[in-house]
Amino acid sequence: MGWLFYYGVKQMEDIKEVILNDEQLQEKLTFWQKKLRLQDWIIEVRVARASEIERNRAAEVSWVLPKKMASICILDQEDYPRGLMGERDMENDLVHELLHLHFAPIHDFNSDNEHYEIYEEQAIESITYGLIALERT
Repeated sequence: MGWLFYYGVKQMEDIKEVILNDEQLQEKLTFWQKKLRLQDWIIEVRVARASEIERNRAAEVSWVLPKKMASICILDQEDYPRGLMGERDMENDLVHELLHLHFAPIHDFNSDNEHYEIYEEQAIESITYGLIALERT
């Protein structure tokens, strides 16, 4: 969800920069939605400016769980802070946000647990890294 807020788990040194336009993001959404078995969700994805996303985030997702609907915003490359955490990988951001949808029921149930978000972010970031690495090899 955030760039430095992955709690030390962000280790994508061997991943190359991936910048996607809206059309490419739609293609990746279709691919990953199937891979992650989220075809029963209605998901929109778009590139968004920094003013549209919560501060210090590379991407974010919002959902309506009973309707299985979600909206993902990926920070526009123009607003991405260079040198902050290495190369930009919008596909990584997309997969990360999609994985939040699998955790959504647990997340909503644990919203009052101060440590849950940290654990969720660590798990999602590790899973994202593994999935992206497998797909690209």
